[in-house]
Amino acid sequence: MSKKPLIRLAILPDLEHCVAIDAPNFNIFDREKRRKHFLEMIPKNAMLVLEQQHRIVAFGTFEPDWFGCTFLKLVVTDTSVRRQGLASLIIQHIENHHCPSGKFFSSTEDDNDPSKQMHLKQGFKESGWLDNLPQPHREIFYFKQVTFQSPH
Repeated sequence: MSKKPLIRLAILPDLEHCVAIDAPNFNIFDREKRRKHFLEMIPKNAMLVLEQQHRIVAFGTFEPDWFGCTFLKLVVTDTSVRRQGLASLIIQHIENHHCPSGKFFSSTEDDNDPSKQMHLKQGFKESGWLDNLPQPHREIFYFKQVTFQSPH
């Protein structure tokens, strides 16, 4: 019987584990941009890791004060454990413990069907879109009203 996954704030020694999980998704240039993003999020207490059997297998980052709301920036799951609901656990943890305004936002590119489906499955509603970003597709924004529990 496996133990319940542990979700906790990321610390600097977690950095390379998260970069390795994220690496298959990006070329070396983009990996360095992501590494910088992680290095910004860790000291802000805005990056979570999910451990399963003492191994980091997923992580997420969020902006805790995006126009006074919480914005989910990124959720990544190791390819070996995808489709087990781990990304959902991270999202629920952010909702419950890092969203004091009760207003939770996120976004994804319009061509990312798995992400769009995940947002809807998690109870997000489409809130709008943004064109003319330096990416090839429109960015779709999502909103969810949540109940804040506590920081721990």
